[in-house]
Amino acid sequence: MSWTSELLAEHHQLAEFSCGKPELAVWLASHARRAQRQGTARVYVWADPDSGCVVGYYALAPTAVGRAGLPRSATGGVSTIPGHLIAKLALDQSIQGQGLGTALLLDAIEVVVEASRRAGGRLIVVDAIDSAAASFYAAHGFRRLADTNRWHITVAQAASLTGTSQDGAIRAP
Repeated sequence: MSWTSELLAEHHQLAEFSCGKPELAVWLASHARRAQRQGTARVYVWADPDSGCVVGYYALAPTAVGRAGLPRSATGGVSTIPGHLIAKLALDQSIQGQGLGTALLLDAIEVVVEASRRAGGRLIVVDAIDSAAASFYAAHGFRRLADTNRWHITVAQAASLTGTSQDGAIRAP
């Protein structure tokens, strides 16, 4: 099945979501709708079109990152770097092990690249929940921010992962 992301809505079923990380399932069921209503995050879901059951999700939020620990190429020479936080990213256990984690991450990156093209932002950051998540992000070009669980990639670097440029032009294959 091909999955398409959509903004979290009232008809989406969240209670059955289980990704193997209880804190991610609890956040989705208990906090995602409130975060979206309050404007602190935008939550995108992959949902079964028949049942509305969510099988994957990510939450995006604006952020600012201090330059400490970042290479100059990531800072653009400024002290506080505007960016986007992939605050949550998870797949239901029913679809894990099929390479869909990469597809979900690329989906999130495409949304961030478009947002950056329209409103700015230089970095994408994530906070790896554990060592497996850290390895996943590292495998996709994210670099660890010194002595933290925070990982970053520039929007321009991330855009190259999706085949688009930061200015929105589609790159030739």
